[in-house]
Amino acid sequence: MNNNKQKLHRQQGFTLVEIMIALLVFMVIMLGVAGGLLTVLRTNKGNVVRDEALRLAEDELNRLKGEQFSVFGTSGALAATDPPTWTAPANVLSNIRGGAFSFVRSTQIDDLATAAIELKRIDVAVGWDDPAGGAALPATGMNRQVSLSTIIVRSD
Repeated sequence: MNNNKQKLHRQQGFTLVEIMIALLVFMVIMLGVAGGLLTVLRTNKGNVVRDEALRLAEDELNRLKGEQFSVFGTSGALAATDPPTWTAPANVLSNIRGGAFSFVRSTQIDDLATAAIELKRIDVAVGWDDPAGGAALPATGMNRQVSLSTIIVRSD
């Protein structure tokens, strides 16, 4: 009887080696979770920045679509160059998550006149520098960019 009590008493709790192995397994799992969390945060920030760049491009495209392009005259903002070239990139500051973020915006206008109708193609590019790097893109000179295009018809 005394022998059984000694066996039960010796088997209570964990040994130091068992605790160290459990902590090692827990640490490996937590490192994997932390790495995944960092990837999710980085991707989320990239999506927020891309969405803001898209909003800035839409705003500029809508502004240019609203310029006068009719038989009565054409706004100077819709003047095309031959051959079509991108305007010099203009800096645009935007507030993202409580901090200022710098974008550059450039436009290109092209005449697509035919015998029967006068058309203009409007291209807007908004770029930003991503720390991940990459080659500079021609329209904005930045390594990330979104571009929008539309065609407008002269109104009579």
